[in-house]
Parts: sequence; C-alpha cells; structure tokens
Amino acid sequence: MRKLLLSLILLPCFIFGQSRIGEWKAHVSFTPVIKVAETPESIVAATANGLLFAGKEGQQITTTTKANGLSDYGISAISYATVPNILLVGYQNGNVDLLQKGGIVNFPDLTRKAGLPNKTIHRIICEGNYAWLCCAFGIVKVGLLKGEVAETWYLGAQNDLKEANDLASMGGNWYVATNHGILTAPKQNSNLQDYRNWQLQSGLPQPDADFSSIAFLDGLLFAHDQSNDQLLAWDGNKWLRNYPEIKQIKGIKSASNGLIIQAKGEVWLTGKTGNKIISSYQAGGTPEEIDPRDALTDSNGKLWIGDNRFGLTCQTTASSFIHLGSNSPGSDQITALNSANEEIFAATSTYNTVGIPEASISIYHAGIWQNFSADDDTGLKSIRPVTSFAFSSHPDEYWAATEGSGLLYFQKNRVTAHHNELNSLLGALNGSCVVSSLAADNQNNLFYANPTGKFPLGSFSQSGNFISLPYPGLNNSTTGNQIISKTGVHWVVLPQEGLFAFKVKGTLENITDDQYRKVVVQSRFSNGTTSLITKFGEISTIVEDHNQDLWVGTGTGVVVYTNPDRIFDPMEFYGTQPSLDDGERLFKPILEKEKITAIAVDGGNRKWIGTSNSGSFLFSEQGNHLLRHFDSQNSPLPSGRIDAIAIVPGSGEVFFATERGLFSWKSDAIEGAGGMEKAYVWPNPLRETFDGVATIDGLTDGTEIRVTDVAGNLIFKTSSLGGRATWNAKNPSGKRVSTGVYLIFCNSPQQQTTKIIKLLVIH
Repeated sequence: MRKLLLSLILLPCFIFGQSRIGEWKAHVSFTPVIKVAETPESIVAATANGLLFAGKEGQQITTTTKANGLSDYGISAISYATVPNILLVGYQNGNVDLLQKGGIVNFPDLTRKAGLPNKTIHRIICEGNYAWLCCAFGIVKVGLLKGEVAETWYLGAQNDLKEANDLASMGGNWYVATNHGILTAPKQNSNLQDYRNWQLQSGLPQPDADFSSIAFLDGLLFAHDQSNDQLLAWDGNKWLRNYPEIKQIKGIKSASNGLIIQAKGEVWLTGKTGNKIISSYQAGGTPEEIDPRDALTDSNGKLWIGDNRFGLTCQTTASSFIHLGSNSPGSDQITALNSANEEIFAATSTYNTVGIPEASISIYHAGIWQNFSADDDTGLKSIRPVTSFAFSSHPDEYWAATEGSGLLYFQKNRVTAHHNELNSLLGALNGSCVVSSLAADNQNNLFYANPTGKFPLGSFSQSGNFISLPYPGLNNSTTGNQIISKTGVHWVVLPQEGLFAFKVKGTLENITDDQYRKVVVQSRFSNGTTSLITKFGEISTIVEDHNQDLWVGTGTGVVVYTNPDRIFDPMEFYGTQPSLDDGERLFKPILEKEKITAIAVDGGNRKWIGTSNSGSFLFSEQGNHLLRHFDSQNSPLPSGRIDAIAIVPGSGEVFFATERGLFSWKSDAIEGAGGMEKAYVWPNPLRETFDGVATIDGLTDGTEIRVTDVAGNLIFKTSSLGGRATWNAKNPSGKRVSTGVYLIFCNSPQQQTTKIIKLLVIH
C-alpha cells in the first residue's frame, strides 16, 4: 500500500514563500474523515475541523479551514448540489457554509435560532434547487438560489421532537430515518411543517427503533436499524431483513452501481452484479484493518473511503489503496508542544486498533510537517502519549517523556532506547510508568520528573547512568513542568504546592552539597503605606525570559520573579504580579481571574499567555501593556482554551495547541541576530497587490529603524522587536507612499553597527 503526503497547492505561500505578518494557519489533521462527497472536479473529505479536496486521480490536494474561508469548526455533514454547483457544509451547532466558485457564503439562520438545545446537522440531502438539512430536531428545507429557509419540518410536538438522521424519497413519498422510527409523508403535501401530517411506519419489526440512515436503490428503500443492528428493505408493501450476514453496521448510502454499507472493519458494495467486501488496505505488505466512517463510488466507479484511522483512502486497483493526506500533523490531539532548532515538535495522540491512545510525533520544519507513528516506527508501538520533550546538543537527538510508558530516546526521529521500571530507576504504579516533564542541561544530562517512582526527581547522566535525586520534602509531591535557568538553577512546578528549586553543586550522585528549596508561589505588592501578600494555587507553567526573570502561571493569573536565584537566601521568596499601565496609576494585575495554561517568550521578550477559557494574550516585555488578544471570536482559534504555546525563534511563528488541533500566527518579532550582515527586507519590491507590511529581518535586538525617501525626508521610524521590524509603507498622514525607492537605515546601538537597505515600493 502506498501513502501519499501531498503539499497544499491552495496556499503555496505556506511552503514556498514567506507568509505575511499577521497571517493565520490552521495546522489541523485531516484524519479521521467523517464524511465524503463528490463534486465534478474533486472528492471532498470532511473532518471536524476542515475540508480536504482531492483530484479524482489522487492529485492536487487542497484544504479549507476556518483560517482560510470556513466560518466554523465542528463539521458534521457535507453534500454537493449539482444544479446550483454548491458544496454545502453543515456544523454541529447548526451553522451552514455554501461553497461556490464565487467564494464561501455563510448561512447562520439555524445556529441563531433560539429555543433548540441541539442543532446538529446529521445529513444534507440535495435535490434541484433545494437542500434538506436533517437536524437533531427535524428537517430544514433551504432554497439554494436565494440562500434562505423555505420550510422547517418539526418531527413531533415541541416537547417530543424526533431527530432526523437521514432523508430519502420513493414513489412520491418522503421517508425520514429518525431516532424513534421511520416517518413518511407525501412529497406533494403542502403542510409538512405540521408533524401530524407525518406517519410512523408501523410495519417495521420495531417501529420505534433508532434508524441511522436510509437510501433508495433499484425500487427498494433500505434502512439501517441501529437499535437491532440490521438492514431492512421496503418494497412498497412490507419490510424485510436484507443482508443478515453483515454485522455491526454503521450506515448506508446509495450509489450509481449499488448500495454502499459501512460496517465495523469493512465496506460492502452490493449490487446486481454481486457483492464486494473491502476489509483491509493491502498491496503486498501487512494488511491494515480499516475503520470506515463514510464511503462513495465516484462517477468513474472508483471507491473512496473516509477512514477513522487513515483519512481519505482511494482504491486504485482491486487490491491496491492509497491514503491521501495533507501537509498537517497526524492528529489534532496535542499532548505536548516544544520548539527547538527552528522546528516545532508536537506530541500527538492517535488511537490504535483496540481504541487505546498511542504516542505519535509530528515535526514542523520550514513549512513542512513530518509525522511518525507506530506504523512508521515499531518503537512507538503500544507507547502511551508523550508529555514532554528535551533536546540534546547532538543534532537529531532528543528525549520524550510519556504518560505511562517511561522514557524514549530518539535518533533521527526513530526510537533507539526505551527506559521504564523494568530497566532503569524509573518507578511505576499499577503498571504505569509516568514521566511528567524533562529538562536537559548544557552537558547533556537529562533531568526527569517521575511521579510514579520512589523518588519524584531523577537524572540520566550524559555517561548513561540513571541517578535518583532524593531531595527531602518531595516524596508526596506531584510534579509538573520544569526548566533549567541560564544560571543553572532547576525549577520544578509542583501544581498543588508551588515551586521546587535546586542547583547541583558537585556531582549528580551527591545531593548533600546541592542547594534546594521548596516554596509556595506568592506575590507582594506595596504602595509605600500598605503591603498586600497574595498566595497562589494551581501552578501550571514556568518560563525564563531574556532578562532571566521567571514568569509563573497559576490558577489566578501570573507571578514574576526578578533575580530568582535569591530563592536560596534564608528569607521569604516573593514575586510580583504584572500590572496594566492604563494611565490611572492603579494596581491592576493582569489576568488575575484567569487560569493560566501556557506562557511563551518571543524574540522581543514579549509574553504570550494562554488561558483555559479566554484564549491567548500578548503582553509587552514587562507585562504592563496588552498588545493583542486572540480568541474564537476574533481569530481562527476554535475556542478559548489554549493548552500550550511554542514559538519558532527565526520566523516568529507562534503556535497554539487547542483541543481542536494546532494553529499558528505570524508574529512581528523574531530572535535578534548577532550582527546585521544578513539583514534584508521582504517582500522586495513591495507591489501594489500586496496588502501586508514590509518586513525587515536579520536585525540585532533593539535596532533603530528610520525610513526615508531618496531625498532624505524622514517617513517612518521604529525599533526592532528582537530581530524584526515592520513598516506599513505609509507616510505620517496614513497614506501609502508613492512609487519609488526608499532607504531603510538600520542602527544597532549595542553592536555600534549600521546598515542601509533599499526597498522598491510600487503604488
């Protein structure tokens, strides 16, 4: 079996060019596929987070998400309407998008409708200029030419609404598969909005059974009774059971060449010429057990399967299949996120054949994702999801901690060593060897937190020896995130207690000469007359900024420690709460009512702070100015929950891990360069069709920027954020400058160096 990973051609700038400052990307997986549909040009595979379009010959893969057009997340149904040439996308909240050549039109009428607790769209049926949305409360008939609701069919009294799972017609009648039987009514009935005009099919073996899907084919109406796991057929007179040999049916669909039946681990194609059964994907190698969610045969008779494990799968010959993927992570379940060596490491979780979460890893470099799972590396077989990464100074070597399988060591993205309670000092509890966090020092000594072990902290030395670190007072402590500061102090988050700090003074094996201390997280505020001391709980994360200050995330905001090495002094250890400076001279701690989940420091020493409910915030270097706030209302982020944040230093791309996958935003700050020899501006020329900003990269931190015309008239000035500065190509009055060459004078006070860059602007 061949696997194809094809680049996105819809947005080529993602890979082959620099993305604009302020541009969003949705790095969402296109596995599992929940629905498939056919348009004249392509096969469309829907996941909960987006659409994948595949050319019918398996080429030209493109994707669409909320980051580049869709209005929402939580896709639940798709269908293609031939006459108006519209692809309809339905969502779990009742929202609908209409995709056509002119763009994407949102149809939010249903999601705005009050009084309906569940608006999920289960299926969309298209016929002529109308589409019927099968919803959790009934059916909505939509006129596609005007984009408006024509009728709403409530299938039951207001307090007894039936869920419409599917809709089909036969002999001039509508048939609706509901969660309580099959309802029928004449298509010509002028008042189908009155539920009393719908009749229950009483001749069914169990009239009130839950029916998932219904389909008409060759004079018969087929219905899937999922309450009793059987397929029934109606010939106009009676219901009879068909294909009793098929078990654990998930759904049915009619096709030009027969009936498609999706069952557990197999797809049946039934027809007059016989039945075909697809139960594995194989082409000379090890058979792969399929897990279908939807399927179709296209206009050429080719079979396409939407698979829960393998995504969109196409049958090329009788025994050959290919999986069609996009440039994206292998899964949307992100369990850890780190940046290292200009790459993003995303630990992802996929389900194996028995439904247990299994570790997989996705690595992002220069716009390309590489995905590694147990299918690629047997070292990941039966390994629980990764909780943390630590990186060696040796190229292509790193460690991964897991939530139950111990420690993994990778070389060239392959597991070359696996340590657990059976072959190391790591401890396990009830067969689970949990390693909650990792950190590596500059001598390649690895430090780990092992909450299921006898001692919660330990080390794996660069010489290859495991060493326990039995610091007093930690035996009953839960351990979380950890870092090693630039001064060599190890900081370990104790989520329920505070922080633990230690500094190795001699050898790793001898802790008696080490410095160590456990403290609660607390801040002190004083205005000269009154002092306020605040203690914090739910300690979640800790980072060190460019000034060697520590930023700590808690259940009620942020605490900052300046000169943190004084923790070893015999006195109370207080931090401060950053306060917004809004000119009122009042103490206003930032995010004091928010549960902090992540903190990351960008190239300009600004702080990206993620929260559990309110999205992500960008604060100035000192935390006293709010610069940006992203949530589901003003960005492609699917919700206010941010699980992790990581930044690629050289590009400024900020990655946000959410419960619906990974998203990134191109920032206006990057890591400062050591000199300005390679400083440049992009794009150059800045054409009239480009709606972004001119970006100057390769600067030293804090470089002074002045933009003039060739006559020397000053037009703009700023300072770089780390190694990047931007100009919107406008003059002081806010108008775009005229066509011409502009000079960018770069002056680095720290380096005492200058550079002049020329930029051509086309008006």
